[in-house]
Amino acid sequence: VESVLRWQSVLPSLLHPRSFLQSSNPTCSAHSRSSTMLWAWLWVVGVGAEQPAPSTTLQDNHKYYTLSVVQNNVGNSFDENFIDMENAEVRHGLSDTMVGAELIEPLFPFPFYGHLVSEFYITTHGFLSLSTRLHDYIYKTQYIAPLRVKLDPSRSNSSTISVLSLPDRLTVEWSNVSVMERAEHHLGGSFTFQVTLKPNGDIVFVYIEVQPVLTTAALYDHEPVAGISDAFLLHGSELHLYNKINIENVDINTRTVAVFRALPTCVAQKSCGACTTLREDSDFNCMWCKASEHCSDGSDRLRQVWDDHLCHLANTSVCADDPGGHTEWRHSTDTASRTEQHTSASTVVSAVVSSLMVILLLLLLLGFLYLYGKYNENTVIGRQVKVLRSSYQQFGAPKTNPSSLELGKKKTEKAKAKSSGVSEFVNPHPMANNNNVITASM
Repeated sequence: VESVLRWQSVLPSLLHPRSFLQSSNPTCSAHSRSSTMLWAWLWVVGVGAEQPAPSTTLQDNHKYYTLSVVQNNVGNSFDENFIDMENAEVRHGLSDTMVGAELIEPLFPFPFYGHLVSEFYITTHGFLSLSTRLHDYIYKTQYIAPLRVKLDPSRSNSSTISVLSLPDRLTVEWSNVSVMERAEHHLGGSFTFQVTLKPNGDIVFVYIEVQPVLTTAALYDHEPVAGISDAFLLHGSELHLYNKINIENVDINTRTVAVFRALPTCVAQKSCGACTTLREDSDFNCMWCKASEHCSDGSDRLRQVWDDHLCHLANTSVCADDPGGHTEWRHSTDTASRTEQHTSASTVVSAVVSSLMVILLLLLLLGFLYLYGKYNENTVIGRQVKVLRSSYQQFGAPKTNPSSLELGKKKTEKAKAKSSGVSEFVNPHPMANNNNVITASM
């Protein structure tokens, strides 16, 4: 560092034109030699050479949006997209809250991924949630995030979240907002940035002041802090992400502008003709479903409607008013039919095998319990087995003396030979009837 400072102190004198004019003076020869050596050294290290200009504009074409990121006010991008918030409404409920969200309704229906959204949530953590309701994972998807970081507006009285709602645009600004204290970098600093929504679906991020360093504790799932994302809901609780566009963290600096320009989508087409036209002119595999009367490629917020009307089985890419004069409906392709048949057959086989295995296991269990009870008559299982065996001999087994009822332990063969054929315990009362009700005296 000291050597650099010394060079900085002598550079003005060495590089001055007079230093070369004075080289003819013998007393300045050493000075001249030093300046010549300095110029040679500067040329070797490349200071005097022309350096390539850093990239200031990034262009990225996506399926749903075209993303442009411009830095350093190139082409007056910052001046043209910065919104003066002098007449904006300050949302005090959000500005004084560490973690919170507030519902807002723009003055125009905003098309988000082709879906018209009439209301959404502003959060204290630097993003808009376009979810239909608040839940614990609103930061995961269905968001517009200029700076999705764990911010805390309540830390300072100068931190504000304000809204400027006009018929031709809606702007939200997070001003002088710092990161949560427990997640803040030791260098500190605050952030000021805007997001503007337009009726044509375009989204603009403007970064007025951005700190160069963030801790990982301030991030959500270590993901990029800026971008947009959407998902569709199934069965009332399953969120299925179908698209996400991120801006790399290194591309976000002070006076950076990011513009998402909306492209036509399937779900925004309101007729079969428009649906098939977009299919031909874009990368979307748009199909028209007559049952639900909407266009889709299966990935949008109307997926539940698409499934409820069985549109995955009956849809078309050719309309009735086309020159061909016919409509081609897809009632599940042959491959799909074969797949469904194979799946059904596999399901039946699996069910049969499972049932047989269960029956076999039950038989083995019963056999084991019977043998255990037979040779362990003093146990609970043994007593139950003894009762079953006695019931069998009473009602089903051949008897030498029909008038007797055996309730105790069977005699051995030797004991039988000595006995007169009478059981150990005899019921002195004959059965009153034959309805499986037995009365015995012991």
